[in-house]
Amino acid sequence: MRSALIACFCAVVVSARNPLHYGKPPLEHQHPIADAGEALNLSPYLPKNAQKAQEDSLVGPLPGWDKKSYSGFFTTEAVSKKNMFWWYFPAQSGNADAPLVIWLQGGPGGSSLFGLFAEMGPFGLSSDLKLLPRNTSWNVKSGMLFIDNPVGAGFSYTGDTDGYCTDTKDCVSANLYSLLQQFYQVFPDQLKVPLFITGESYGGHYVPGISAYIHKKNTVNHNKGEVVIPLAGMAIGDGWIDPVNMLPGYPDMVYNMGMCDEQEKLVIEDYCNRTVEHIKEGNMAAAFNVWDQMLNGDIWPYANYFHNITGSNDYDNFLNTNAPASFDYYAKYVNQPFVRKALHVGNTPFGTNASDCEMALVSDFMATLKPELETMLQSTTPHYKVLVYSGQLDVIIGAALTERFLPNVEWQGQAAYNKAHKAVWRINPSDVEVAGYARTVGNFSQVIVRAAGHIVPGDQPERALDMITRFIEGTGYEHLPNPKA
Repeated sequence: MRSALIACFCAVVVSARNPLHYGKPPLEHQHPIADAGEALNLSPYLPKNAQKAQEDSLVGPLPGWDKKSYSGFFTTEAVSKKNMFWWYFPAQSGNADAPLVIWLQGGPGGSSLFGLFAEMGPFGLSSDLKLLPRNTSWNVKSGMLFIDNPVGAGFSYTGDTDGYCTDTKDCVSANLYSLLQQFYQVFPDQLKVPLFITGESYGGHYVPGISAYIHKKNTVNHNKGEVVIPLAGMAIGDGWIDPVNMLPGYPDMVYNMGMCDEQEKLVIEDYCNRTVEHIKEGNMAAAFNVWDQMLNGDIWPYANYFHNITGSNDYDNFLNTNAPASFDYYAKYVNQPFVRKALHVGNTPFGTNASDCEMALVSDFMATLKPELETMLQSTTPHYKVLVYSGQLDVIIGAALTERFLPNVEWQGQAAYNKAHKAVWRINPSDVEVAGYARTVGNFSQVIVRAAGHIVPGDQPERALDMITRFIEGTGYEHLPNPKA
């Protein structure tokens, strides 16, 4: 989807951001910078020199930031020379028991550094590329690990022209798992704290994919010598999880947003019907192409139908015509030689292979990850926390699409979920402003964040922080009396 599915989904014009594609840097900022030192690959250190690997991965000085962080590459598949970049921030609170939160951007092909700088990382950027500490960062109370996933996204790369992943369930998940096995060798203290995997947009594939992969691996790893990863839960924001059941939600959603008339709604219905037919036939590339013409615009060489009928280049937030200029700052920042040296990436190109990454996953795009979500919800040992949230103003993967497939998810709490009444959520009980709405059954919550688009933490940072804190700490939402009582 646009580089956000690259950071998110992309395509009416080069500068447009696809919600699935945010995180795909603008073309003019994708070129490697010379004289930035050597890239640091930590895999050769392991297993004998893990402490030295940690010491060498310490990020160099960054003006405006005086706290420790660590970054580098791990080789996650030697044969195809897959090398993945990560950036780890211990919790700013200094709490040794703070949980670890992983962030996976969408795209496919989006750099998770977009989430770091534009959403919930420890700092953002000014227009003149100065670091601005963020007091709504998820990193205040939790450690955070940002991963450029899969290879081709951000700084992550493959040395093999055929080395890009073509599916999430096996290839993407296996490489993330390899990275985590090495990460825990370098930072063994993190094995003592719960892990939460989070992401947005095409992260609706990545997050349940790697979560279910870890769940299955953990059941056998006690006898295999691999690290048992302390997975505690997962959170998916505006996620592309179950396309075949989500797509039919577009016509009514766009019409009820006031973005199309009755005749245009019929055209959208035709696009969606054809896309679903292709999925059911198993022709995933054709399904992507039809959807791409309607809304995404990554391959279709002309303006997509959404742009033609709305005049908008931003389907992340239907109140916007164009994406905020600030979404492009991070690519300029990380390509500065002094930043590259500090991050140990050397002259590794940034984002130049995002499109290759996306094109390799075209046949994965319309695959469903509902079975993996069900695996996580059905598990009782351990009993994982699961959060699925949506921005109220999102178009590309709006709440109506998510709510269309959730009632069909098979798990022991499904009947209770289908009958559950939403809670009106305020950050503080005395607040006048409503933060959103939530339905909770057991360890599962579905949340709508008011006044947020596809990029929820960027649009509503305070509400996103409160939401993720409630998720991690297990704090519920304020439930209203049953209106039928």
